[in-house]
Amino acid sequence: MNLYLSVFIVLGAMALGGVFIALAARRSPEGSLADRTPTNVYAVTGGAVSLLIAFTFAAAFGMYTNVQTQLRTEAAELLSMYRATNFMEEPLRSSLRQDVQCYAQLVSTVEWQDLSEGIVSLAGPVHGTITSMDQAASSPEGQKQGGAAMASFESATDAMLMARVQRIAAAEWGVPPIVYIMIILGALITIGSLFVFADPTKPAWGHALVIVGPIFVVAAGLMVTYFFDNPFTTTPGGVTPLPMTMTLDYIQSDLASQGLLVPLQCQTGTTTS
Repeated sequence: MNLYLSVFIVLGAMALGGVFIALAARRSPEGSLADRTPTNVYAVTGGAVSLLIAFTFAAAFGMYTNVQTQLRTEAAELLSMYRATNFMEEPLRSSLRQDVQCYAQLVSTVEWQDLSEGIVSLAGPVHGTITSMDQAASSPEGQKQGGAAMASFESATDAMLMARVQRIAAAEWGVPPIVYIMIILGALITIGSLFVFADPTKPAWGHALVIVGPIFVVAAGLMVTYFFDNPFTTTPGGVTPLPMTMTLDYIQSDLASQGLLVPLQCQTGTTTS
């Protein structure tokens, strides 16, 4: 969700609540009705809503940080795969180096764009690159040319793929809509119970101060939870493919220093120098 839109929603909800309770107070009978209405409704529902928001936020934040962790792991294992190719023979070495670079490039561009748009799939160009690596490494010629380094390459590949699966699985996981609905209903009951304190003899700003606090807690809690529930958002603070792009930059800088950098011919048809 856009940062400015989130701030607008929170401030708008607070302003609307303040104005509404001030108008309601002007039409209320003189003298607060709180002494004739059970006020423990606010305490009970307010506590329950706060706990529900806290647990929902913790779950969404845990998934958000897990995406970051898995992405860093994925990038680190990809770098280990590249380093293992240094001990392989040609032409396997050059073939795997191309695939490793294409993997990093496609993850940080094509796949990341899909994830930010809510398109979740383990297939696509990245899967094609993985298949290419597997075929080259598992062939009799590949096993011979890989030598002892093949074990390290395959171990890093397994760890990288596990991290990728968990990263993409986070895009499919989300806070169930029923949880958001329950939080909103509980908030309406909690905030509604404050209207028993409406009194035309009290200043409007006093009524507004009473209600904007709970509204801010609920609205801001929902906005922040929704943000962490969608980690691949383009909003500032969202998870970015920076670890993967840094790995690609390192690999290409290392190859360039050796005079071995060549244009990439990835399966999307793009060519990168």
